[in-house]
Formats: sequence, structure tokens, C-alpha cells
Amino acid sequence: MIRFPFRGLILLLVACGTGAGAAPPGEDAMLLRRVADEVMRQTTRRLIDRSTGQTFTESAALPLKPEISIESKFNAWFYQTWLLTDGMRRVAGALDEAGYRNYGEQNLAFIYAHLDYFQRQQAAGMKAAPVGDGALSPIGFHFRLTDLWHTGLAPLVVERFAETKDPRYEPYLARIAEYLGKSPRLPDGTLHRARGRLMADDPYMTVPYLVRMHRLTGEARYLDDAVQQILGTHRLLFNVERGWYRHAWDVKAQAPLGEFWGRANGWMMLTEVELLAALPVSLPARAKVLAVFVAHAEGLRRSQDPAGGWHQLLDQPASWIETSSTGMFVYGLARGVNEGWLDRSFAETARLGWGALKQKVTAEGDIVDVCGSTDVGDVSYYLKRPRLQGDLHGFGPFLLSAGEILRMKR
Repeated sequence: MIRFPFRGLILLLVACGTGAGAAPPGEDAMLLRRVADEVMRQTTRRLIDRSTGQTFTESAALPLKPEISIESKFNAWFYQTWLLTDGMRRVAGALDEAGYRNYGEQNLAFIYAHLDYFQRQQAAGMKAAPVGDGALSPIGFHFRLTDLWHTGLAPLVVERFAETKDPRYEPYLARIAEYLGKSPRLPDGTLHRARGRLMADDPYMTVPYLVRMHRLTGEARYLDDAVQQILGTHRLLFNVERGWYRHAWDVKAQAPLGEFWGRANGWMMLTEVELLAALPVSLPARAKVLAVFVAHAEGLRRSQDPAGGWHQLLDQPASWIETSSTGMFVYGLARGVNEGWLDRSFAETARLGWGALKQKVTAEGDIVDVCGSTDVGDVSYYLKRPRLQGDLHGFGPFLLSAGEILRMKR
């Protein structure tokens, strides 16, 4: 069994501050509720037999079948559902709506209520059937970590362990600690993928976990490691003249890969904000992280489309206005203004982006124009990526940005 010292109560980071006061009226709040309520509606917290369509709320007596899986994509063990957890917390704070507040915690409780069944599937060599329109098992990365983007709900598990001391969380926490301890790193300590690539996506997959491990244990090494992930990635992938990140770095060739992909820059902005909120003002490294964030914000302001959003490729106006990256940028810029990390001139940039983002919501509360999962390629590859509706990458950024825009308007 792993042991973690715990000092005080963990803060669950309802990200809009206190959330006190009446829910703000108006069109933006109504739109935010529409999307949040659609997420709640689709979050069924049931199992399903994909071969028959039958659903279940209990799993103890179910036969072992790979077709039995998690029904809703919003309940899967993916990094996108951690992003959604963060977004729903911000909604709860922005709207002062308790019904949204423990959304992520309830999802985690659902998974652990059926964990014995999933463990028996794994032991029998079965992979639970994919959820939604994806091709991945919705629970597989809980058991098997082989790449940085497999970390899934790791930050939430740390939080719940800190709150409850529930020993059921210990095997996963031990597994992820072992995985990150053995993961390849550059000489400066920056993590990279096993196949020899550092992706601009990767800091988001580790920094939220490291920040919460620092809160849990009080050990400075976790915060130091989180800082290194930002600074190391910035050193290799940030184009100073443009103010944007390249998508990847080839470790063997010591050269950048890919283009200035919108969502890669979005992941970096989310991570910069996450870390700035966690770093003590007295820590010398905080000034470096703040400088990274401000330089990135300046570059993004320069690349904003006149209509308000950001393109799938930041330097390709022929590419579409992409929803997930626009949401990530609006959130980061609005929060930067709200926290005093950016000057007030960025408020207009955020508001203009929010105006474009609102156009991406359907009457039912679904999200459109989200780029599908993307590897590294040439310009043609990025321009041909699928333009999706209902993709998991879109909901969290929308909710985060909407919550922060409402906070900024106050």
C-alpha cells in the first residue's frame, strides 16, 4: 500500500473563486446552462451491453463480456473527462449552481462502483467496448499506462484520496507514480513520449496531477517538476517571433515537428494557467512561468481572426475557426485578466473570442467544429483533420471559457 502524508484539507478548486452571489442573468448564462444541462443529460452513469443495447446500474452479477462497457462518453477514463470535470466546476461557481458542483466526483464514484467488473474483464484479457464514436476502451487507461496522454482522471483521483483516504484509490496512484517515475525525460527533466517526441499537449497531461500531489504531500519536488514541464516545453517549441508553440519536438533529430496547431497551443495555455494559479508569489520560478504565459497571450492576440475565434492552424486563415482551441484561449485570456496576470486590454480579446465561440453551440446544447484527435504531420494533414460535432474535446473548453467570461463581466 502506498502512503501519502496529508497536510490539511485539499482545495477542490471550484475555479471561479467562491461562486457566491446570485446566478448572473442574461443570454450568456442561459447558453452556459444549455450546454451544461446537455452534458448532464448525456452523463448516464450506466453500463451497457453493446451487443444487445441493454443497460445496467449493477455489475456484480453480470457475465464477463467485452461488449459490456461504459454507456456514456462523458464517463470515460480519458483526459478529456478531466477537462470536463474542471469545466463543470467553473459552471457551478459562475452560476452558483450546486447541481453541477460534484459532477466529476460522481463520475469517479460511478467508475469505482464497477471497478471490480472492469478488473475481471482485464484479467480475462478483455477490452471494454469503445464508447461513442471513438475506438478506445473507455476504461483501459485506468489499468495500463503507456503514454503521457493516458493519465486520464489522475488529478481527480489524487483529490478524492486526499479527501477520503479511501484505499481503493491507492493502486492507481501507485501505478501512475511508477509510470511517471520511469517515463523518458530530456536531460533537463522534461517528460517526453516513449517514441521520442515531446508534444505541446503533454504538459497538460502531467501538470494538474503534479500540482495536486504537491498539495497532498507538501513536497516541493512535485511543484518543481510541474514548472519544468512548462519551461522545458517552452524552450524547445515556442516561436518567439510569432508567440506560438509548434506541435512537437523530435528528440533524436533535435528539431521541431508539425505546425502551429491551435489545440496544441490551447493545451499549453491551460497548463500555464493551472500552474500560475498554484505557484506561490514568493517562488522565483513563478516569474518565469508568468513571462511564458504573457508572451503566449500576446502571440495569440495577434493571431485572432477578426471575427473573434482562432483557426485550426494559427497561421492558416483558410483553415476553419476551431472550437476547442478558441475555448481554451478565451478561458486563459479571461482568467489572466481576472487574476491580474494580464492587463485589461486582453478583456476585449477574450470577449471577441467568446462571441465567436457562442456560434458553435447547437439549439440542443451540443458543440460543433471541434478538431478530432490529431498527431503530427504537414499542413495538408492538419487541414484535412475531421471537423466534429459532439467531440469530447469541445465541452470542457466551452464550459471553462463561459464560466470565466461571466466572472469577468462581474
